[in-house]
Amino acid sequence: MSTTTGQGDLFGDAPLRRVAVAEVAVAAPIMTPLTYLLPEGMDVALGSRVKVPLGSRVVEGFVMGLREVSSDGGSFKSLLEISEGPPLLTSVTLELGSRLAHRYGAAPGESFQTVLPAPVRAGMSSPTIRHIRLASDRDATSLHVATLKGKLARQGQFTLLTALLATTEDSIPLATLLETSGTTMSPVATLARQGWITISERYDDEPVGEKSAAPTPTPEQAAAIHSLVSAIHSRKSHTFLLDGITGSGKTEVYVSAAETALALGRSVIMLVPEIALTPQTVERFRSRLGRVAVLHSNQADGARARQWETLRRGEVRVALGPRSALFAPLPDVGLIVLDEEHEGTFKQQNHPRYVTRDVAKMRAEIEGATLVLGSATPSLEAEGMVVRGDAARLRLTTRATGAKLPQVRIVDMRNEKPMGKGGLFSTALFHRTRETLARGHQVLLFLNRRGFSTQVLCKRCGWRARCHACDVNLTYYQGTSLLICHYCDFRQEAPRSCKECLNPDIKFHGAGTEKVVESAASLFPGKRIRRMDGETLRARGAAESIYADLKSGAIDILVGTQVIAKGLDIPNITLIGVINADTSLLIPDFRAAERTFQLLCQVSGRAGRGDHSGEVLIQTFEPNHYAMTFAQHHDTAGFARTELVVREAHGYPPFGHLVRVIAQSPDAKDSENAAREIRATLDATAEVLAGAVTLLGPAPCPIPMLQGSYRWHLLARAADDRDLDAIIAACPERNLRRGVRVIVDRDPSAMM
Repeated sequence: MSTTTGQGDLFGDAPLRRVAVAEVAVAAPIMTPLTYLLPEGMDVALGSRVKVPLGSRVVEGFVMGLREVSSDGGSFKSLLEISEGPPLLTSVTLELGSRLAHRYGAAPGESFQTVLPAPVRAGMSSPTIRHIRLASDRDATSLHVATLKGKLARQGQFTLLTALLATTEDSIPLATLLETSGTTMSPVATLARQGWITISERYDDEPVGEKSAAPTPTPEQAAAIHSLVSAIHSRKSHTFLLDGITGSGKTEVYVSAAETALALGRSVIMLVPEIALTPQTVERFRSRLGRVAVLHSNQADGARARQWETLRRGEVRVALGPRSALFAPLPDVGLIVLDEEHEGTFKQQNHPRYVTRDVAKMRAEIEGATLVLGSATPSLEAEGMVVRGDAARLRLTTRATGAKLPQVRIVDMRNEKPMGKGGLFSTALFHRTRETLARGHQVLLFLNRRGFSTQVLCKRCGWRARCHACDVNLTYYQGTSLLICHYCDFRQEAPRSCKECLNPDIKFHGAGTEKVVESAASLFPGKRIRRMDGETLRARGAAESIYADLKSGAIDILVGTQVIAKGLDIPNITLIGVINADTSLLIPDFRAAERTFQLLCQVSGRAGRGDHSGEVLIQTFEPNHYAMTFAQHHDTAGFARTELVVREAHGYPPFGHLVRVIAQSPDAKDSENAAREIRATLDATAEVLAGAVTLLGPAPCPIPMLQGSYRWHLLARAADDRDLDAIIAACPERNLRRGVRVIVDRDPSAMM
């Protein structure tokens, strides 16, 4: 594998020769690939997972490049081991991971760890299941079966073929066929050899039923589908913002575009913001497209590895799931869809902290794919893409069923005498809920806070139940009698008395979804009430169970957080009650108004999607805030115009781009000093950029301590996104000094 070149050095040094080396991205915070010598006879491909020496350790890595160099043979350490089977990274995911690392300041090896699901990185695999299907048409097979009948030597063949002819399925698992027919492998082998049956291996996670027919699209849907189909046929990268009101049939547009991509032999990636939305979307896609591979973190490891493998092997060409499904190992992707593109869950909160919308655009550019950003309430960043000409807008202004948008009423809680336990129901919401249930319709009650009470305190001495590691109140959960921190998941038994003065009369204030359930149960006895939030969805299969019960009518009232605001399409839901619309408005973040408006519009859109009109009641103490009034009239354009004026005045997205740098340490002073050192470093970089970048801070974070670390942050802002590359490059390593960690967050979605 290596060849000697030249005669050696005249002064006695070892002769140089041409040797093969691999550039390896190691699984460590090292920003550049490392070079390793390829041993003689080792066959390595790009994207292969390998083991290499790193100091005194042996670490994993991925091959990013292969080349030959001149060396005396002792300049490089040797690559130790290569994983069996085809490379885990395709040429596309290899390039995508490299771009991801560059944009978000990550080490390439860490970026590839993000691209691959944990079970796949761990080498987990799942055995395939052998399936049997008829190789000839049914008429010919029936004639052959007639010739076998009554012949003892061929009884097993007769039984097997009869069983295959009797099924309506495309194929039968071999184990099932042998068990039900009582035969052995001998007739199976004979029939396969004679060409009457075929044996295939596949992963068997999902049923494969008959496809449903496509509905007739509305004129607006047809126009949008035509634009997407033309773009997919062009095999060039295009980006569209599908701006459609709730219930306008965006999913039908996605599915129709996906049918075109599949018909052209291309693949499809469908991204949803929440695991809770997966069952409903899977149901829609399977009914039209056939097999769909689902990828999400709530799956059992074996199931997740199996689904990933079906995509890599080309057995399934549609991947569906939350943001990580973007990295599915599909060949020749023709369509990528981000449904509810505005959702904050499309921002990765761990390193590398990528924005799914931007990385999806990268993949679309690499593969010549069409990218669709769908939303009833587009993010202002997506609006900015349209203004800049980076995306084309497609509009759906009417509901696909012809139904009208629900009537929205704002209830001014300043003038109310609330009803029920905890005083959570206005008089109007109580009466409308009772009337809706009496008609046999379903109700959604929305409150974007989990738990029973949001704070526990002593009125005598002022003690509050606080997290020992985070500067936040603990939330009380009545069902488990626990206090829980929503930031670090610290849990402890709820106290019976004050921890400071031992006063037994401690108070539980504030409300979460548990308290809404209790209040609703007291006001509407006998009604079937379920809760859907981060706690109830922890159990595997919970999302599927709740969705099935809601669809079948087994739930009268569903209480939930923002997970119920997205995508649920249940025709019998006709009333939405927003318990406290001000929750997200009070967060100290420049996106607070946008998020409030989006949540209200999205949750409102769950009502009246069938034959009956819908109604929404928004309870608020800020009835005149523009987020409330624009949401009342479903006026996304009006909200965008108003909010964009505010954003432009402060240079916030989409008019500016941001990098947030956080210094955190168990020692408060170390955190502050580190933040000031970083500011000094970035000041020098900003000076070179001649005013193109504005630096703000440092200052304590709004939540000064989180998970045991004190936190200071600073913000870099630039009109040109490219100027922030220099800021990211100038930031110190993530471990500035012992005990101090530095987090660099490009395009932050939250400022807490």
